[in-house]
Amino acid sequence: MSARRQPLLTSALGPSGEGLAALSGLLAILVIVMGAAVGLDRLAFDAWSGILTLTVLVALTIPVLNWLARKEGDPRLARMLMWGMVATIAGVLVRYFFVTVIYNDSADAGRYSGGAAQLATLMKQGTFTTVPPGLESFPAESQRIGVVLAVVYLFTGTSRWAGSIVFAWFAFGGRLLMWRALRRAVPEADDKRYLMFLLFFPSLLYWPASIGKEALMILALGLLSFAAAQLLAERVSTGSIALFVAGLAGLLFIRPHLAAIGVAALGVASMVGTLGGIGHGAKLKSTAVRVVALGVLVVAAVVVFSQTAKFFGTADEGGGVTGVLDKTLSQTSIGGSAFDAPAVSSPLDVPWAIVTVIFRPFLWEASGASTLVAALESLALVGLVVTGWRRLVGGLKLSLRRPYLVFVLTFTGAFIMAFSYIGNFGILARQRSIMLALIFVFLATPPIEKGRGLLLNRSGRRQQSSGLRTDDAGALPVLSAVQLGSSRPEHDPPPIRSASKVNL
Repeated sequence: MSARRQPLLTSALGPSGEGLAALSGLLAILVIVMGAAVGLDRLAFDAWSGILTLTVLVALTIPVLNWLARKEGDPRLARMLMWGMVATIAGVLVRYFFVTVIYNDSADAGRYSGGAAQLATLMKQGTFTTVPPGLESFPAESQRIGVVLAVVYLFTGTSRWAGSIVFAWFAFGGRLLMWRALRRAVPEADDKRYLMFLLFFPSLLYWPASIGKEALMILALGLLSFAAAQLLAERVSTGSIALFVAGLAGLLFIRPHLAAIGVAALGVASMVGTLGGIGHGAKLKSTAVRVVALGVLVVAAVVVFSQTAKFFGTADEGGGVTGVLDKTLSQTSIGGSAFDAPAVSSPLDVPWAIVTVIFRPFLWEASGASTLVAALESLALVGLVVTGWRRLVGGLKLSLRRPYLVFVLTFTGAFIMAFSYIGNFGILARQRSIMLALIFVFLATPPIEKGRGLLLNRSGRRQQSSGLRTDDAGALPVLSAVQLGSSRPEHDPPPIRSASKVNL
């Protein structure tokens, strides 16, 4: 009995020596943090607070990872989650080193920290303001980063190490929510492959691993995605409406135009899901909840678009959508990493905008060490897309029956059009790290069979000759989990299973 009750995460990493290796890795991370602190901060309060914050967060996170792994019953998942946490910590160390040493602390993280430290002092004295001292000249969305960080400093004390670790943990939680969203909404997808992308792709480890907008946006997008997955599933949860509002508020807090994109994406996907549910005899409760969600979506759209209008301004003020996009183009097309942005203004601009936002810079466009790293990562992304093109086509085909994929596709398409106005590779690489988490969804969908196109359906399943394992009850094909980079028989997506049977 005691063996059965042993935590899955412990048993998966345990007596074979893998547990000792994992714990040794965590200990090594702590030693590295202390070593870096000796070199950079001379073990001041900043470093000690960071070490204590990291220790507390790791202690709180391991039971959560253990719970997630127990739900799946897969020891490999337990190891993946553990090493994903270790990789997140490593990302904090690398990003902190680059910001403070390589870039001579010229990034915004230091300014956020300075303003948050003063605001935290004011809060302790009973004074509260939404404009942190020293950040008056920053845009409102940047000032809000300082407010969030000041709240963090109330618990950790003024420590950039602690702030960086907490923000990286925000992003880690957001990535896990996006994984659960795919698991919930698209049971046919290879969710372990998607999780591998989310946990270990360099951009998703590096850019959100510091004090800044990226970490909070990934957390908000994770909440929004998880809520959308529940709203768009066959069995709709009423609590998902509140979760969606929370994610939307997070995006509205930092990037109002991304909140507007989220509302539009969920609106399109909800119409697909509602019409599909009515046509296929969905349960009355699920349809009713989805209709209520559409009503909430309309109200949210009014709020979001009014705030977005304030963000863009009016045409008379030189604002408006066109004015802001043109301003973005002029402000970002400077520096050594500047390039001619595609700036979508007609349908003919869309293909090159897709290539630019997702795959550039190319190797021959690298002008320095940072853009060279971004170019190498872009090359790896090209390789993943080329080798996984059958998954992309399979995902597009499956989106006709899985509205969550419509949500992802709509959000990604609108993101590409909006960010096609960025004319600097450095800024583009940082901003698209948020979008990559959604793009990877289509690299985890079931691939189509060789020789089949997007619109062609298989006339028969030929289960006995195909060698696919089947369910005992319904004799439906079951696909085994595949690790990143491994091969599997390619086929059309199996018949749709009920998403409500997937454990959350």
